[in-house]
Amino acid sequence: MEDRSSGIAHDGALWFEPNPGGGSRQRRRFVQIDTRFSRTAAHAHDWIGIRPGTHAVLALGIAYVLIRDELFDADFVSRHVSGFEDFVDDRGRPLEGYRSRVVRNYRTEEVSAITGVPVERITSLARTLAEGGRPVSVCGAEVMLSRNGLLAGLAVHSLNVLLGSVNRPGGVLVGDDPPLDALVEPVLDRTSQAGLGRAPVAGAPPFGAGDQASRFAEVMAGGEAPRVEALLLYYANPLSSSARREQWTRVLEKIPFVVSFSPFLDETARQADLVLPDLLPFERWQDAPVPISYPYPVWGLARPLVQPHAGGMHTGDAVLALAKSLGGAVAQSLPYQSFEELLKVRARGLFSAGHGMILGSEFERQHHREMERRGWWLREHNEFESFWEDLVESGGWTDLFYDDTDLLRMSRTPNGRIDLMPAALLRVQDTQEGERQLYVDVRSDDDGAPDEFPLRLIPYRVSTLASGTLALEKWLVEQPVVFPDVLWVPWVEVSPVTARALGFGDGSMVWVVSPRGRYRARLKMFPGTAPENVCAPYGLRHPDGEQANPLRLLDGSVDSLTGLSSWSSTFVRLERA
Repeated sequence: MEDRSSGIAHDGALWFEPNPGGGSRQRRRFVQIDTRFSRTAAHAHDWIGIRPGTHAVLALGIAYVLIRDELFDADFVSRHVSGFEDFVDDRGRPLEGYRSRVVRNYRTEEVSAITGVPVERITSLARTLAEGGRPVSVCGAEVMLSRNGLLAGLAVHSLNVLLGSVNRPGGVLVGDDPPLDALVEPVLDRTSQAGLGRAPVAGAPPFGAGDQASRFAEVMAGGEAPRVEALLLYYANPLSSSARREQWTRVLEKIPFVVSFSPFLDETARQADLVLPDLLPFERWQDAPVPISYPYPVWGLARPLVQPHAGGMHTGDAVLALAKSLGGAVAQSLPYQSFEELLKVRARGLFSAGHGMILGSEFERQHHREMERRGWWLREHNEFESFWEDLVESGGWTDLFYDDTDLLRMSRTPNGRIDLMPAALLRVQDTQEGERQLYVDVRSDDDGAPDEFPLRLIPYRVSTLASGTLALEKWLVEQPVVFPDVLWVPWVEVSPVTARALGFGDGSMVWVVSPRGRYRARLKMFPGTAPENVCAPYGLRHPDGEQANPLRLLDGSVDSLTGLSSWSSTFVRLERA
């Protein structure tokens, strides 16, 4: 195992991975904090159950212990962090800093009452983190997909700042994009200039893109948007995956020309005016950038492995052909003859970069990393064509050197310090009339379970069906998942205590009902589910094609800062099917 202790987020979990002593031979320890006992939790060294929407409260309770017992990295905080102590903002107002807010609001007894985690466990987690050589805290989807997702994510990440686990091996590393060549500069004609002068159909939240498709559907269905003449759908099946199927039904009826590039005849493709089926991944050229959380720049490259069937077409090639047929400024902006040619143009930036390597063996990777660490780099190819051939053959390019001594990587703020109280966020909160405060109001603001709907719905993704489109590949449904004996028929997980109280046996068919709708599933008694929750996998179907989509039941709550939907604020009941 490589000597870089990095945390992993999965199934909405919060992980800690202390590495006492920091050596490669030292025992790594994973602790998962989650609302359900997932397959990942089963592989962790320790699992801590927590009430939904309270991950951030627990994180700040741990921060309270670190500050109270002086276990945080005071030297790192003083040299590289702003906003820890009380301060005066750019308008001259005195504001509480991180320390004051945590100490005032997150005493361990109060945090225990909110999260359900015992006081002794909170204190133990804080001390384990402080004693670890390379601790890291990472939050997953369940933390971010909540009404206070952005604030909750910042609360969890603040533990890394307190412990100095930023810009160092084993901690939070900020990677660079691969040095690809830019495409041709777009040529803007009158039509494109007029389009750029108009506001987008769906406005954006203050931070991030949010769920743009949902906002587009809401505006279009409400009749407030300007007329849209055409809609192109790339690997999108909103009639199946959206929490608002009825909105998308109206949208598809209103737009006169809808094109789907889905390789499957899914629900949305059946309603499209034109279907141009894309090729499957092993039939086409494609690139594959890594997630932003990966510390090294990587550019994956895949070529076709088999000849595609007649009738399919790479979506990239379809767009290039359309541009060519339109001519004028559009054709000038996309002058490439094929998607393969476009990828080849992008790859010239890698050839000219002066660092990095084509993917190779473990020995080659270690050798190149050590060479770059010592300030050396040798060009392997003297001309681009041989570089391209090796790049295609190996499947990609990477640069495994990370300069953790470069302080510019620490933060992208003007003063180069990590800001625990970002001014941009504080300004937005001011406009929300004090609705929420950073590090103060981080718990999901629900009103508790109503009498008619006593159980909280917890949707989650099954790893083999993480994308909604993969559910159409039937063989994936047969792959072992959480329950090897439950195949083909969608299920929901319920505590045995809850099931018995409701009069249901293991394997009973039930309706999962919310104020917005219902769907049918098989009940599975699972001790890893809290008695007040119903855990529901997303992306499953019945053998006859009937959908079992828990997202359709969601109450519509969103994080106003990011625009992302809340997946844990909906309550349901179970009825016998």
